[in-house]
Amino acid sequence: MPLSILILMNLGFVLATILCCVAPVAQRSGIFFGVTVAPEFVRTPDARRILWRYRRSVIVTTLLCSAALWVVVPRLTGLAAPLTSSVLVFLGTGVAIVSTAIASKRVRPFASSYSPTRTASLRPRPQTLPGGRFVFAGPMLIVAAAHFLLLTRHDTLPAETYRAAFALLLTAYVANALLMWVAWLLLFRTRQICPSGSASAHESADKRFGYGLRLMFAYDLTAFMVAPALTVAKITQAFKGPSFLTILMAVQVIQTAIVLALAIKRRGTSIETPAARNGDGTSDACWKYGLIYYNPDDPAFVVGTRTGPYGCDLNFGNKWSWVVSFGLVAMPVLIRLVWL
Repeated sequence: MPLSILILMNLGFVLATILCCVAPVAQRSGIFFGVTVAPEFVRTPDARRILWRYRRSVIVTTLLCSAALWVVVPRLTGLAAPLTSSVLVFLGTGVAIVSTAIASKRVRPFASSYSPTRTASLRPRPQTLPGGRFVFAGPMLIVAAAHFLLLTRHDTLPAETYRAAFALLLTAYVANALLMWVAWLLLFRTRQICPSGSASAHESADKRFGYGLRLMFAYDLTAFMVAPALTVAKITQAFKGPSFLTILMAVQVIQTAIVLALAIKRRGTSIETPAARNGDGTSDACWKYGLIYYNPDDPAFVVGTRTGPYGCDLNFGNKWSWVVSFGLVAMPVLIRLVWL
């Protein structure tokens, strides 16, 4: 594996660790590791102790993964090197998720009493697509253009080559559809927690920020899928070799750093209001491990995530959430059986 990619992966580990360490204190006011608490709780010794334990596990895991990245991966050849690197990424992500669930359990004894008063509204809000429809449809348009180029070579390419290139584009189609759908749901179908005023405007801005993040991921994924597809089909050789992959990874590292800086800045300018101090208006009992929302009495299909103001989660108390989840799990099998 090229040295440049190892360096970029290591930088990615560091930025992801910083993001994980900052995330617990960048959640909504009155929420700490997915638990409703008094806003001043985050400054208590108990909160600092829980936060340090969480950060310690994440930092130690990152150090171990970074060591393995430099000591083990360079000694591997063939597919073993990228597979091991992928395992290290999944290990770091898994430890962060488990550590969050453990920290949420430790915060539970300090939870505030739940108020049944609902401040959030399911009413549609006047909202527009940031950047317009063309920017929103951009990832799909790029993949469709690449697909058109591939179709023009259909008769001249070996069957296996065509299928390999098409598989990459099909992956991009499905992944982009999911990311764009979630971005749209976040913007138009999640509750407005703060009903009016400057806090409501700030909350809407957070939703647009989350929408932008998902579109950015869709464009990044499009580049990662379309470039190798065009290379495999020999439509262009501009993306061949490790240099293009290095450029893509460098762009992602820069994007992560910018997003992290913006998230910290937005947290520093967050608006404290009585409405925002009540968390998100849902009971802690409905949030399993502070991460998974299950409430059969809530008609909402999606709700704002508890781990931050920029995302959304499915309500697994709604039967359609299970249908969607099953569809996502079955999608790779369906793609293989029906299209490939």
